[in-house]
Amino acid sequence: MTPYFSICVPQYNRTSFLIEACRSLSMQTFKDFELCISDDCSNDNKEEALLSFLKASGMRFVYKKQEKNVRYDVNLRTSLSMASGRYSFLLGNDDALATPTVLEEIYAEIQKNPSAGVVITNYESFSTGVPLRRIRQSGLLGSGPAVAAKHFRNFSFVSGVLLLTSRAQAHATSRWDGSEMYQMFIGCRMIAEGLPLLGIDKVAIREGIKISNEDVDSYRSRPKLDPCPIEERTIPLNLFGRVTVDAIEPFVSGGERERLVGDILSQFLIFTYSYWIFEYRRIQSWKYAVGICLGMRPRNIFKGIRIGFWLRTRLLLCYSVITLFCLVAPGKVFFALYPKLYSIAKSFAKGR
Repeated sequence: MTPYFSICVPQYNRTSFLIEACRSLSMQTFKDFELCISDDCSNDNKEEALLSFLKASGMRFVYKKQEKNVRYDVNLRTSLSMASGRYSFLLGNDDALATPTVLEEIYAEIQKNPSAGVVITNYESFSTGVPLRRIRQSGLLGSGPAVAAKHFRNFSFVSGVLLLTSRAQAHATSRWDGSEMYQMFIGCRMIAEGLPLLGIDKVAIREGIKISNEDVDSYRSRPKLDPCPIEERTIPLNLFGRVTVDAIEPFVSGGERERLVGDILSQFLIFTYSYWIFEYRRIQSWKYAVGICLGMRPRNIFKGIRIGFWLRTRLLLCYSVITLFCLVAPGKVFFALYPKLYSIAKSFAKGR
């Protein structure tokens, strides 16, 4: 029997955390789901423990281990290709469902809005319980390229995003492998083509499972470079704007293209780029952050996007002002104000 939800998990070397995530799935009151795990050649030697847990849990599951390391985007696309449910529920391998009734409540919201093609929910920090609300009011938020351009930043965190499986599979592509934002492309492409976006103002995810004596490998845990030369440092973040523009472009009329491209790139610079300058100042150093700024200079983030002269000039000015401000402003003040700034950033799209 075809399940209603397919829980799609791209997994790599976080098996202990994934087992804990699976525990949160096994406790769900809504049982009409399957678990689709694509493992990217994990070498933490815990595959047997995971499979033993899954078999004992009684949950329906599909498990595939890649033949070679393919990295995040291919791994997520593989998990989506394995799905047979009506909706694919994307879940990070170190994130848990917040309560035992999450799937039941999401199912009820979709029943109220059966036309939904893409669904976005909220999440909270596992360690602090602080909620991060990317959605502020439940209901349909519309469809089309302009809606995708307003909400593309909400796809940067993968967990708690749901996609109509048939359309997500139809749009499968390797074009943005390496961007680490496959869900951003697929979600925006589906909204842009006319599938309604449903926002659910519910904390569905506890982000960042904690396990005693085990750490998740991430950019935060890497040692500081010392000495740290000032040199251009390119990271996948450079591609965010290009991924989103490519997702919506086939559905954009000529008259609105320049406005929406400007909208996307302005949001990227003001909200996303600025945050990561402060973040790399905090976890690495000022010199490292300068390297990130050089890597995200306009010629890199605009590459491959047709931009008119006046829009390019405005965006260059925006980049320059933000770069200068974020390199000299006190980082402690920024992070003290971050919860409020996050709230303002997420309400930006709602009010436009």
